[in-house]
Amino acid sequence: MGEKIEFPKNYELYLKQAMEQFNAGNMQEAANYFKEAYSIEQDKTVNTFYVTALYQIGAYRKAKEIADTQFVFYQSEERLYAFYTSVLIKAHFFDQATQIIKKELTKMKNLDSIAVWQALSEMNINEKAEDEHQKEKRHQEILKNAFSMGNQSFEKQAQTIKEIETLPLDLFIKAAKTLLANPFVNGIAKASVIEHLILHQVNESFTIDWFTEQRTIVPIKLTMLAKNKTVQIVAALLKEEIENNDPVLYQAIHQEANLHFMLLYPFIDEVITLPDYWIDLYRERYEIDYQAEMIDSTAHLLMKEWMKKLNEEIQGWI
Repeated sequence: MGEKIEFPKNYELYLKQAMEQFNAGNMQEAANYFKEAYSIEQDKTVNTFYVTALYQIGAYRKAKEIADTQFVFYQSEERLYAFYTSVLIKAHFFDQATQIIKKELTKMKNLDSIAVWQALSEMNINEKAEDEHQKEKRHQEILKNAFSMGNQSFEKQAQTIKEIETLPLDLFIKAAKTLLANPFVNGIAKASVIEHLILHQVNESFTIDWFTEQRTIVPIKLTMLAKNKTVQIVAALLKEEIENNDPVLYQAIHQEANLHFMLLYPFIDEVITLPDYWIDLYRERYEIDYQAEMIDSTAHLLMKEWMKKLNEEIQGWI
C-alpha cells in the first residue's frame, strides 16, 4: 500500500481543534493536535503555537526540537528569539543560551530589550545552578545506593550498576572501591564495574573480594572480558564442537559459559587451565550419554570443583 495522504481539510480540522484546546488552556491536547497539523504543513505560526504548548507542559527538549525546524524564523524577531532562548534554558542547553544572550547584549538596544536579555541571563544562571544542585543530589543518592549494594537482590544490584555507570568518573571510582571489596556484591556486577574502569583507563589499585579471597587489581593492566584469550578459546571450541551439531544445546551452554566467565573475571585463566576439559564438563552436564574423560590430575579436579561452585552460586540467585 502507498503512503497515507493527508487532505487539506484534515489540516484545517487539526488546527481548529488545536486552537480551541490552546485557548481553553488544555496544553497537552493542544500539543497533540498541533503535532498532527504541523506534520502536514510546516507553517511558521503553527510552529510557535506548538512550541508554546510544549513549553507549557514542560516538554522542553521536544519544544527545542520543533523550534529548531524554523530556527531562522525565530532569529528574525527579537521577541521570538528571546522565547527561543528561554526554551534553550529550560531544556538545559545552557552554553548555547549563554552565547545567544552575550551576543544580543552587545548590540545597541533600548532599555526594554536590555532588560529582557538581562532577565534571560539571570534565568540561565539560576536554572544552571539548580540543575547542578539536582545532579549532585542525584549523584549522592546513587552513591548511597552503591554503598548498600550488599543488601540488595541480584536484580536490584544489576539496576544499581547501571545507575553507578552514569556517575562522573571520580565518583564512579569512589563507588567501585567500595563495591569491589564487598563480598556480598555478585561477581557479574563486579565484572561490569571492572570493565567500566578499563574503558576509562583507570590506573589505580583496587581491592576485590573474589570468592572469599582478597585480591588487588589495576584496571588499566587488565583486558576486557571479550578479549581474554581463555574466553576466546572456549568460545571457539564451543562453536566447533557443539554449534553445528546442536544449535539449541550450544545456546544453553553458551549462556552458562558467559555467566561463568563474568563470575571468574578477571582471574579466568587461573581457573580454566584446560579449555578442552572445561568444554567436557559442560557437555557432561547437558548431554545424557556424554562422559568426560576421567583424569585424576589436580588441574582436572580443581576445574570440576570450580564448575560446581559457580553453578551453586548461580542457583543461589534464584
